[in-house]
Amino acid sequence: MFIVLSLKHRVYSEKNSQTKLTDGVMKIVKYNAYDLKFLSDADISYNPALGTGQIQIKDIHYVEYEYRTTWEFCQLLDRKYLNSARRTFDDWHREAIKNKWIKA
Repeated sequence: MFIVLSLKHRVYSEKNSQTKLTDGVMKIVKYNAYDLKFLSDADISYNPALGTGQIQIKDIHYVEYEYRTTWEFCQLLDRKYLNSARRTFDDWHREAIKNKWIKA
């Protein structure tokens, strides 16, 4: 299980009467926790610019749930990788061996 914590915050400053310095304050105004496996297909994308194996969540504050098994989630990630930058199965296999996702 991989939990994604989503925080909405407000940042403001206030003058500290004792030190006469300005304190920066970050206040959490809303939060949610999501199981990564259940984020909808449309909310997850694979962005090659982020580096190998990095996924991107489009807008963590507005996601939809799509219940799936772990196997279905692995297939989703593989499909997203293959669809990014026109990768082939050979590209995927080379990365899988290099990163020890599978044993050759």
